[in-house]
Formats: sequence, C-alpha cells, structure tokens
Amino acid sequence: MKSDTRIGILKKLLIVLIFAVVALLSAFKLTPVTVDPDSHTHSVMQIDMEIESVLKLTAGAAGASAAISLLPDDQCTPIAQQMAELSKYFLAVLSALYLEEYLVTMMGYVSFAFLVPLGCLLMAGGLIAGKEKIKGFACKLFITALALYCVIPLSVKTSEMVYNNYEASIVETIDIANEISVADEEGSIVDRFMAWIENAAVTIVDYVTGLLGRFIEAVAVMLVTSCLIPVLVILFFSWMLKVLYKIDLTEPITVGIKTMDNGVRLLEGEKRE
Repeated sequence: MKSDTRIGILKKLLIVLIFAVVALLSAFKLTPVTVDPDSHTHSVMQIDMEIESVLKLTAGAAGASAAISLLPDDQCTPIAQQMAELSKYFLAVLSALYLEEYLVTMMGYVSFAFLVPLGCLLMAGGLIAGKEKIKGFACKLFITALALYCVIPLSVKTSEMVYNNYEASIVETIDIANEISVADEEGSIVDRFMAWIENAAVTIVDYVTGLLGRFIEAVAVMLVTSCLIPVLVILFFSWMLKVLYKIDLTEPITVGIKTMDNGVRLLEGEKRE
C-alpha cells in the first residue's frame, strides 16, 4: 500500500509539473506570438482594407455633398445635407474597425497570458485536492481561452465573405465621388456634374438621389460587415460558452457509476428471487 501511495503521489507531482510547464510556456512563449500582428496578417490586412474604404467613402460623401450644394437652385440642398449626415455612420463603422483590429491581438494576450495559466493552476490544484469540480472548471477556462482567441479572426473572415460581394459597388461609389469632388479649375465641378446629368438623360434630382442611394448602400454594407457580423459572432460564442458553463463536466462519470451500481443491485435482486 505504501508503494502504491508513493507511486500515486509521484504521478500527481509529475502531472502538476507538466501543467506548470504548460502555464509557463503559454505565458512566456505563446503570448508574444499571439500578440504579434504578423501572426494575424490576413485579419489585419482585411481590416485595414475596410478602414481605407471607409475613409475614402467619408471623404467622397463630404466632397459630393459640397459639390451638390454648388448646383443651381436649392432643390438638391436637402440631399446634400443628408449626404453630409452620413459621416456620423462612417465614424461609427471606423471606430468598430479600429476596435476590432485592436482586439485581434488583445484577445490572444488575455487568453494565453491569463486564462490558460489560471486553468493550469486550477487543474493542478483540483488534482492535488481531488476535486472534480475544480478540474471541470479548469477545462472550461481552457475552452474559453480558445474561443476568445478565435472569435475575432472568425468574425473578420465572415465579414470578408460579405464584403467581397459588394466590394465592386463600393469601389465604384468611391470613384464617382472622387470624380465629383475633385476640380481642376474654378466652376469645373458644376460643369462636369451638369454634363454627366445630360449624358445620363435624367434630371438633377434623380441623378443626385441615385448617388445618395449608392452611399446609403455602402453605409449599410459597412455597418453589416464591420458592426453587425462581429456582434453576432460574439453573441454566438457567448451563447456557446453559457451553455458550456451550465454543463457539469464530471457528470458523465457520476452517472456511469450510478448506472453500474443500479445494474449490480438489479442483478443481485434477480439472484435472490
């Protein structure tokens, strides 16, 4: 018995040592890798591309609004004002993109510098104390760390698939806005605007309204890809973690023991009969 006890203690110490090594490797080796932007090149490039598009759309909307306000009469002034109002929506999208880019590396730091070492500490403590609940909670911490690390790259990838479907339309809107807002000489903006309208064979109001519609579509796409989809992905992961935390990871073992015990009792009862 003493020999078995010593072997059991040595096994526990070995496992505790392994978890201690894993915690140190996570904090001092994995963390610098996960917070390095080079490890998230694709996600960072995609976010930077969307940021560039938002900046161009913001400048284009402001320039187009100024150009429309120079048109004769005041019939297009309300449209120019509506186009100028779009800047606050672009600002919201831009803020969300910068936050997302920051969280790409921040989540790796939280996961591997704090959660994984804490999970290793709890796992070792639960092993020494023989507490299944503590070890189950440590497993949940490991899964939470992995989920936090993957949530932003997954949301960026999902947003990319939607953004690619509308990228051509957004680029076309930016090009039109740049052509309107850039002038080589005094009065050329109005002249060019009127020439486009004559070639399109539409009224000034129809042309300007169509341009406003393009910008509204671009705002909607950017809000969905940069704000709505990341929020939905985070909510999905939160729901998954909530469901996970309601599950007792030690329950299958307990149930199995109870089932075997009931089966033994049932057999004993049948023998007695």
